Amino acid sequence: MPLQIQRAQIKPGDTTIFEFSDRITQRVVGFSGFTLSYGNTDHHVQIVSVSLSVNQSDSSLSVTANATMVDASGNNLDKNSSFVNVVALAWVGVDDPNLKLGNVAGISNGGSSSPVTIPGTDPNLLQAGLAGFYLSYSGTDHHMETACATVGSTLSGNAAIINGTAYMFDQSGNSASGTVDAGLLANCDPALRDFVRSTNSLQNSTQSITFSKPFSSYTPFLNGYKAQYRNNSDHHVKTFSVDLSVQSMSGADVTVTGAAKLADKSGNVQDDGVSHVSGFIIGI
Repeated sequence: MPLQIQRAQIKPGDTTIFEFSDRITQRVVGFSGFTLSYGNTDHHVQIVSVSLSVNQSDSSLSVTANATMVDASGNNLDKNSSFVNVVALAWVGVDDPNLKLGNVAGISNGGSSSPVTIPGTDPNLLQAGLAGFYLSYSGTDHHMETACATVGSTLSGNAAIINGTAYMFDQSGNSASGTVDAGLLANCDPALRDFVRSTNSLQNSTQSITFSKPFSSYTPFLNGYKAQYRNNSDHHVKTFSVDLSVQSMSGADVTVTGAAKLADKSGNVQDDGVSHVSGFIIGI
């Protein structure tokens, strides 16, 4: 099939080469989750970020996972305890003019991308996925209470506009307004209908999803998260993780789960009533 998907768990700074079966004519990258950890200790945070650097050559995609969780003293994440679960979706061989896959970078908090032309005005699929985020307190570090990064899409004629939300704050009024990177999937090809299903907001919970037909594989693609400590309080961070995953599959039926988690070394963790993840599942 010309629509192909690959995924890999990549440590910060490392590169994975995805080999597809034919020349890549369109592609989109993103992730289904990540874990950023200081290892066995905790610290303030100044910058928290994940991004993907992509190089394309014929049938290959070279993807580097970039990730940072650093305080003002230079304490950065522990590479061996951190990773990004990268997803790469590609159309290979003869191009499909009724499909649009691509990425958009640097959408500001509360802002929108420039219009991205898509193949028609009535797509049967229009989805935006999270492909990166950058959250930074200005000039120094602070505790974290809440971190959030999400993307969404709206249709305007034959163009898609991607909207972004990216922020972080502590309990004392210090805040960071950031940026997000996004992946776009837009489809007007009737032969490709129903290969994507959206999830609900999930937090240590499951959702059953039924596709219109069975696929051989089901891959999660994140489009947003919110992680917040309990009791509207702020703390150091030891580990910050976000995950959307397929728990089980049987024919056209898929069970998905997910969570956004925070923890310091004193036992403070996220509020499960507020924290959540969301995204979509791709059947191939």
